[in-house]
Amino acid sequence: MSLKDIVDGAASTIGSAAAAASDPVNPNTERSAMLDKLHQARTAYDLDQSPQAGGQWLARDDAGRVAFTPTRPDGQPMVIGGQSVTIWQVEELPAVLDAFEAAIKSGELDPQLTGSTPAGHSLPLERLKQR
Repeated sequence: MSLKDIVDGAASTIGSAAAAASDPVNPNTERSAMLDKLHQARTAYDLDQSPQAGGQWLARDDAGRVAFTPTRPDGQPMVIGGQSVTIWQVEELPAVLDAFEAAIKSGELDPQLTGSTPAGHSLPLERLKQR
């Protein structure tokens, strides 16, 4: 393999990566993926199953609290109230998950879903406390 082949291969790879990075992210696709992940997490939690592939969104402790750690379809943490993990009482969880689902569907999370990272965007914690 010649030096020219190596340079041409590297340039092609860089060009492909740049083209992929510049492709706009479709918010509807990201929302659908998030709703699927939410459904999987909720089902696993309700059935008291082990974590689903791609990470565990809900973890219950013995004191009646649940850690909610949602992630984007690419695995990066979502930010709620400036945090990637929020803690809720078990009895609050259904309303929290319903509010999170509504936030996904309404597009409130689009800035976190369509950006290169979720950094700089946060769903207000109060949004999940509404009933």
